Amino acid sequence: MPKPQYTQKFRDSWLRVPELKDWLQVVESTAGPVAKCKLCGTLLRNHFGDLKNHGLSKKHRRNSKIVTKQPKLAFKVESMGKKKEEARLALYTAAHTSIRVVDHLGDVINHTHKEDDKIHLHRTKCTQIIKNVLAPHFSQNLIEDLKDQSYSLLIDESTDIAVHKYLGIVIIYYSCTHKKIISTYLDIPMLYECDADGIVAAIKASLTRFGIPLKHLMGIGTDNAAVMVGVNNGVYAKLKRELPSLVLVRCICHSLQLAVSAATKEFLPRNLEFIIKKTYDWFSRSSSRQAAYKELYKLINDGHDPLKIVQSCQTRWLSVESAVARIYTQWLELKTHFNMAKLNERCYTAELLHAMYSDDVNYAYISFIYPILTNVNRVNKLFESKDADHSKLYDELTNLIDTLVDKIILPTQKVDIFTQNIQDFIDNKCYLGYRFETHLQTMKDKGLPPNQEEIIRNRCIQFIASLIQELKNRLPENLKLMKSIQKISVEHALSHNKEPITELMLHFNKKQEDIAKIDEQWHQIHLLSWKNTKNTKEFWYEVLKFEDIAGENRFQDLATFAVSLLVLPHSNADVERLFSMMNVVKTKQRNRMKFDLLSSIVTVRAGLAREGKCCNNYTLPNTVIQKIGTKEIYSSQTEQADETDSSDDDHF
Repeated sequence: MPKPQYTQKFRDSWLRVPELKDWLQVVESTAGPVAKCKLCGTLLRNHFGDLKNHGLSKKHRRNSKIVTKQPKLAFKVESMGKKKEEARLALYTAAHTSIRVVDHLGDVINHTHKEDDKIHLHRTKCTQIIKNVLAPHFSQNLIEDLKDQSYSLLIDESTDIAVHKYLGIVIIYYSCTHKKIISTYLDIPMLYECDADGIVAAIKASLTRFGIPLKHLMGIGTDNAAVMVGVNNGVYAKLKRELPSLVLVRCICHSLQLAVSAATKEFLPRNLEFIIKKTYDWFSRSSSRQAAYKELYKLINDGHDPLKIVQSCQTRWLSVESAVARIYTQWLELKTHFNMAKLNERCYTAELLHAMYSDDVNYAYISFIYPILTNVNRVNKLFESKDADHSKLYDELTNLIDTLVDKIILPTQKVDIFTQNIQDFIDNKCYLGYRFETHLQTMKDKGLPPNQEEIIRNRCIQFIASLIQELKNRLPENLKLMKSIQKISVEHALSHNKEPITELMLHFNKKQEDIAKIDEQWHQIHLLSWKNTKNTKEFWYEVLKFEDIAGENRFQDLATFAVSLLVLPHSNADVERLFSMMNVVKTKQRNRMKFDLLSSIVTVRAGLAREGKCCNNYTLPNTVIQKIGTKEIYSSQTEQADETDSSDDDHF
C-alpha cells in the first residue's frame, strides 16, 4: 500500500529562505494559510519540496526575468554642481525650445565632460523639473510679490491647437520687489463650461489657488463678448454683485478694430478689400513674382528695396492700416508690375488687379482712408503700449473722435455727439485732406463728371460719420470715471489749483477717515519738490518711496490710492500676448502636450519676463536647486514626456 498523504501547515520560516523569500507569500483560505507565488499568482501546496520545485519551473523563471527587466527609478545623490547645470538646462528648455530636444542636447553637452562630470537629464526628468521645481518657484515669487496689493485682471477665452478651451488670466499689480506696476500671466484654467458661471468659477478657483483675496480686485478688462459684459448675467455683472466698486474696461483695441470694419463695410467700395487681399495673395504664393517686383521697384526708385506687402488679418487689431499704407506708397510700382504680369503670365487675376490699380477712383478712396487709419492706429498702439501714460489715454481717444468730427461738420458749429445728431451738422463740401483733395482735383482736370465727384465725396463723408457713431457706441459706459482718473496725472497733482479726488475715493468705498487723510495729503503734495515730474507712474513711485527727516512717509495713503488707480486695465493687449505665447509653446507638432506642462512652461517664461532676465542670467536659489534629483520632483505615476513631436492631426 502507498504511504498515506499528510497535511502540512505553512511555516513562517519559509519566508526567510533565500531561494523563496523574493516571491513567496502567505494568503488565507478556507483550509487555513496557503503558500502563493507573487510572480505567477499560483497557489501552492504547503510542502517545502513543492515550493523549491516551483522556483525551478520554466513558468516561474520566465516571469522572474520579466519582473527584473522593469526599470526602476534611481534617485542618486548628485552634487550641487550637476544640479545647477541640470536646472539651467531645464530653464533654457522651458524658455526657448521643445523638451524633446533635451534628449540630444544633454548628450552634446556630455560629449566634452568626463564620466564623473556628466549630467543625466532627458525629457522625463526635464519635464518634472519644469513642472515641480521651476514653475512652483516662479509662482511662489509672484504670490510673495503680490502680498495684499490691489490688482486688476485681464480675462479672455481662447482655444489651443488641440481644441481645448482655456481662460487666459493676466494680473496687473504694483510690485513691491521691482517698485513698479507689472502686468503678468497668472493662470490659464481649462474651461469645461464656457458660460458666465463657469468663467466666474474658474477666476475664483485661480485666485484661491494663489491665495489672492477677491476683495482687492479693482477692475477687469475684457473684450465685448456678451458672456463677459452682459448686463444681467455677464461675468462682470456677477462679480459686481460681490464687489460694488468693480470697474469694467472694455478693450479699446477691439472696439477700434470693430468700428473701422463696420464703417468700411457699409460705405467704402468692396473692391478696396479685394485689392488688399489679392495683392498680398499674389506675392505670398510665388517667390519669382516677389523677385520680379523687387527688380522693378529698384529700377523705379533708384535702387531702394520695396517694403513687403502685408496681410490684412481680422485677428490682428487694425492690421488693415499697415496693408493700406504699403499699397498707397507703392501704388505706381504695383500698377506697373500688374501691367507687365498680365502680358507675361496672361493671368486673369493680374489683368483684374491692373484694371483696379488703373482706376483713379480706387486711388482716391485709398488716399482718403490712409491718413484716417494712420490716426486710428496711433491711438490703438497707445492703448497697446505698456509705457504710455495711462492717466491720459482716454484724452487721446476723445481727441480722436473730436478730430473726426471736425473733419465733416460746418466750421461754425460745435457738436456734442452724445446728445446731438451729427448728420444735422455735416458740411457736404468739407475738406477731406491734402492727399484726397489733390488727387480729386487731378481727376476733375481729366474730366471727372460732377455727379461722380459728389458720389465719391459723399461716401467718404458718410464713412467718417459712421466711424464716429461706431466709436461712440463702443465707448466704455464708465468713460466719465476713466477720464476722471486723469486727475492723478503728475501735471494735475502738482498744480496749485486742482480738482479734489473725493468722488474717486467714494466710488471705491474708502472709509471716511481714509478719505479725510488722503484729501489732506492731496492738497499738500504740490508744496514739495519732486524729481519725476514728466511721467505719472514714475512720479507716484517716487512718492510711494518718500521719507521725511523722521523716516516717515506722510503721503503713504495718497500714493497707495493713486497707484491702485494706475493698476486699472486699459486694453486686453497683454492677454492676447499670453495667447500668442501659448500658441508658440503648444504647436501642431506638439499637440499632445498636457495642460500642467503647458501652464508650467508659460509660468516660467512669465516669471523670467517679470524679472527682466533670461535663462542665461537668472540665478535660481540653492533651496530650489536642491530639490532636483529627489523624489519630490517626480509625480506619483512616472510619465514619459508630456509632449510629442508628432505632427499627426489625430494625436489629441
